[in-house]
Amino acid sequence: MGGLMDKVMADIGRGTVASVYLLCGDELVAREGARAIVDALVPADHQALSVETINEDAEAATVPARLRTVPLFGGTKVVVVRDTKAFVSKQNVGDLFRKSWEAWKARDAEKAARGFLQAAGVAGLDRPFLERAMQGELPAVLWKDLLTVPSTEESTQWVRETARRLVADGAEIPEAIGAGTAAVFEDLLKRGIPPGAVLILTAEVVDQRRALFKRIAETGVVVDCGVRTGKLGETQMKPEVARARIKEAVHRAGKRIDEGAATCIVERTGFSVRTLESELEKILLYVGDRTEVRTADVLAVLSSSREAGIFDLTNALEGRDVAGALHALRALAAQREGAQPILGMIAATIRSLLLARCALDGRLDGQIDPRLTYPAFQSRVLPRLAAEAGPDDGSAAKLRAMHPFRTFNLLKASSRFTLTDLLRGLDAIHQADLALKNTGQAEGVILETLALTLCGADARKG
Repeated sequence: MGGLMDKVMADIGRGTVASVYLLCGDELVAREGARAIVDALVPADHQALSVETINEDAEAATVPARLRTVPLFGGTKVVVVRDTKAFVSKQNVGDLFRKSWEAWKARDAEKAARGFLQAAGVAGLDRPFLERAMQGELPAVLWKDLLTVPSTEESTQWVRETARRLVADGAEIPEAIGAGTAAVFEDLLKRGIPPGAVLILTAEVVDQRRALFKRIAETGVVVDCGVRTGKLGETQMKPEVARARIKEAVHRAGKRIDEGAATCIVERTGFSVRTLESELEKILLYVGDRTEVRTADVLAVLSSSREAGIFDLTNALEGRDVAGALHALRALAAQREGAQPILGMIAATIRSLLLARCALDGRLDGQIDPRLTYPAFQSRVLPRLAAEAGPDDGSAAKLRAMHPFRTFNLLKASSRFTLTDLLRGLDAIHQADLALKNTGQAEGVILETLALTLCGADARKG
């Protein structure tokens, strides 16, 4: 959370207390922040009677009455509402489905089911949707435009298991999820929170255009707990926050970690605190009594998963690393990953590089310093992508819609290719698709030949 949270705590220490705090972003980071605010407002021995925590939006209607209840021993009354959906909209549907997917992969079936149901409610879906999902019969367009999760054997299992659980439990998709809760909070803020009371809200997913969000931003305090500003509904940590948490956890364990290992962890786990901490625990157990966490340790622990194999493949393609691409393809084949899904991943990678190359040529004079650091990129290059001046075929706007860290890596990777390289790459992918469907050639040979073509025997070093 960084500086803003420090300011919040400093303000409370000086006696400047807001009537409402919204902590939005990663669930665990937001809860940590809410706990810190509660501890600053109410002495520990008074919290049992002065602090109330609500975990379900269904109880939101009771919040005004709870805030009016005077604490037995005086002092500040605090009501905490965790993971409210009062700020979601249809813009956030994909984020909600991805939260369900992440929870399922973390083996939290209950949270996965709850998130799946919430996403369906926001999207305005009906019970037949759950029944089709249970049977594995969702059309490709729903995977692409609604779930926004790649359709794979593993993700299909998530959908089927989660939908089956909801149908078996007789769960009903809620209507207009979040709207009723938002109305409660909007009315509460309009009337005014009682003197001596504080409302703390945490939310993983927000649409900053909601009237409730704007009101809190104007009259209370909004704390960014990893929300990637500039794109509505983003919920993950920024790379620098993830790195800080890694170093802090490693330091607590009495160890140190090199920069390469920290980067590897961030790239392979994403920016979810829950996933990050789970994988860090595995890595520290693997390291044992040694005092340093090395890149080799991270690779040994995190390289066996399908996600790691995909990362290795896309990373090798972006780096024009022939050997790495072949190794990743063989690892995915050993995990029995289908040739067509792999081809889809390759095509997505080349399309992303093509998008970045177009933006590079259109807005950035066709080049980017390979030594450029991420902070320097944020301060010097990102504003140029947002500027209205200069040619733009829409690629700059699409890059701006991505996470800045992904944009940073894509632009640097695209500088290793010419526009002609990438257009030829798309044609090679099309030919590989035809070969997979029509020739009867060995799938591994087709994909490895494609990798050689895309990386190129004369690949330039980035």
